[in-house]
Amino acid sequence: MTYSHKEPYISRIKHRELLNKEGSSKKTYHLILDINDSNISYECGDSVAILAENDPRIVDLTINYMKADPAQEIINPRTNEKITLLDFLTKKANISKANFNFIKLFDKKLKTEAIKTLITTHHIWDILKLFPKHKVTAQDMCVNMMPLLPRLYSITSSLKMYPNDMHLLITHVSYELGGIKRNGVATEYICNLSQTLKTKIPMYIQPSHGFKLTKDLDKPIIMIASGCGLAPFRAFLEERFITQAKGNNWLFFGERSSKTDFYFEDFFKDLEERNSLRLTTAFSRDQEDKIYVQDRLLENASDVWQWI
Repeated sequence: MTYSHKEPYISRIKHRELLNKEGSSKKTYHLILDINDSNISYECGDSVAILAENDPRIVDLTINYMKADPAQEIINPRTNEKITLLDFLTKKANISKANFNFIKLFDKKLKTEAIKTLITTHHIWDILKLFPKHKVTAQDMCVNMMPLLPRLYSITSSLKMYPNDMHLLITHVSYELGGIKRNGVATEYICNLSQTLKTKIPMYIQPSHGFKLTKDLDKPIIMIASGCGLAPFRAFLEERFITQAKGNNWLFFGERSSKTDFYFEDFFKDLEERNSLRLTTAFSRDQEDKIYVQDRLLENASDVWQWI
């Protein structure tokens, strides 16, 4: 069956594990989604589109500054269907970023540069906070909100190796904006807010266009990644392993510290011991002079050329 944005498959998180060790500045998670009985089909290199929900705490703040009732019904401007304000702001609206039309509802005299500043330094709720006496209706505000779009993540597993599971590698995103700490909508939803085995995770497959594992089992492959860019290459190597591909595999991987940020270390080192993988790493903070993946590529330029 083919799932889509309008008709997603409803999965649940079977397993969620923080991969970074103590002392790391990152929070990168290995997640396993249940796809048993879904008949989902995908190839290595494809992505999964996840329909995340906004943080309920931020939704509550937004409704509060809208001076609205969460249970009131509005008309979804994209479907013309009735929906509660709470559901619209939770599942349908981008409440992390305003646009020109939204801000103009509150002050038509604002100049372009002032609006641009608000857009880049505020979310919806703290824009609303600037206009405590506003009389804009909830419907008018919702009409001028941007949609909450699906988030795409590279699939980290081979369907041949895990026919009932889908593995993901996701780094939780947090940042400061306008002097306030914020979280990425989707990573907060997936990594923190969702409960394993309980929370529904709507999803569908987003096929890759051109980024695929070669079908030639005898052909060598070179993979270059840093951070979560590693995700599809774990899937590539699982596929090569389970299909008993004879072609050589070479992975260049970069992160900050080998002690705290070496994702799937056991898997890659096991392949290396089996002579199924040539592994070249670049951990930038392991030595005084920072080393990156591109430095390792230059050091191995002659061999890379031979492989190509």
